[in-house]
Amino acid sequence: MPNEISFIYLQFFGVIAITGAFAWGLMTSPIRIAPKASRLFALSNLCMFFAMALFYYRSDTVSYWHWYFADMVFTFGFCLLRWGGLHLFKQKLTYQTDMIIFSVTILVMLLIPPQQTYAPYLMVVASFGASLLFFFITKDNFKAMRKSLSITYSVMLTLPYMLATLFFVSRFLLLLIFANNLALIEALTTLKSPIVLWCYIGFILSINCVLFGNALTRLVYKIHKLAKKDQLTGLWNRHALMTRLDLVDALWRRDKQAYSLLLMDLDHFKGINDTYGHLGGDAALRHIAAILQRSLRKVDFICRFGGEEFLIILPATDAEKAYFVAEKIQSQINQSALKWQQHTIEVQVSIGYATIDQGLSVEKLLQLADEGMYCAKQQGRNTISTLTPAQNTTT
Repeated sequence: MPNEISFIYLQFFGVIAITGAFAWGLMTSPIRIAPKASRLFALSNLCMFFAMALFYYRSDTVSYWHWYFADMVFTFGFCLLRWGGLHLFKQKLTYQTDMIIFSVTILVMLLIPPQQTYAPYLMVVASFGASLLFFFITKDNFKAMRKSLSITYSVMLTLPYMLATLFFVSRFLLLLIFANNLALIEALTTLKSPIVLWCYIGFILSINCVLFGNALTRLVYKIHKLAKKDQLTGLWNRHALMTRLDLVDALWRRDKQAYSLLLMDLDHFKGINDTYGHLGGDAALRHIAAILQRSLRKVDFICRFGGEEFLIILPATDAEKAYFVAEKIQSQINQSALKWQQHTIEVQVSIGYATIDQGLSVEKLLQLADEGMYCAKQQGRNTISTLTPAQNTTT
């Protein structure tokens, strides 16, 4: 039985784990920040505290409750930790892979005879399963961080996972190589060792700090992204457009790779609103947005420019290609009537396009696309038109 000092360490560990679980419970409800991820993080903290308590009561007498079940709960807590991170960053869930690692770890441990002589091998198997899970957690976290942070901050927010992976890998290798060294085994596997105790305390504290940092990073990233999105259609808004347009224009001036703009306006939009109400008009705008997202490349930038207008940046696209893209979009819109509340709403668009050229500023290019769209309206709507800089000057 561990001594009184070990019990103090266990209490310290428990305070951190239970406080972490309580904090994540608040994130689940009523605050409701990443509720699925927060719920999993709370359960992970509780699992690790429960497993640590079982681990504390280990004695020289092998007990399935205090030996096998403690490692089972610890390993499952690590699975919950990974699933919470995947939910937090909207990554692909890996329940099947993680449950295979968990199941194989537990099954192999159960094949080891419940005797003190074989205790090191139980820890070898448990450490191997934990190191695998933490390797994947480390990879997932770093990949998620790199989407919104520099490599330096990504490494900093992933470092505790890296250290946890290193700890379990080191313990696995040392126990495997020095299976007959009783002093080393006791130092690595019992709560009599201050090294092991501080590792667990540092582990639970740093992991929760990183989790809260990740949640905050995700929240800030989401707010930043929403600030650049149109809430009705899910497309980029005008502010995001100007940022991207300046970038594409800078690349054009450096590499001389032409880009084009398409500016389209939903024809007879007032009539749609008058006939079907504003909800019908909103449905028509979402319908157009969905067609544009299906029809264009990933590198193309689609924006709700204002009202019923949409603007598209086409990188690496000259005037001839821009016209073909406009034709394709118009054709797909014409062939895709909107079904809304037992009504069929015919939607059409007028499109103006313009291609960058020497001496054209971003503002002038936008004006040319706008004038082209105005000409398409004048020509009877549901048409495509463009103006050259010379034509625009004469008008």
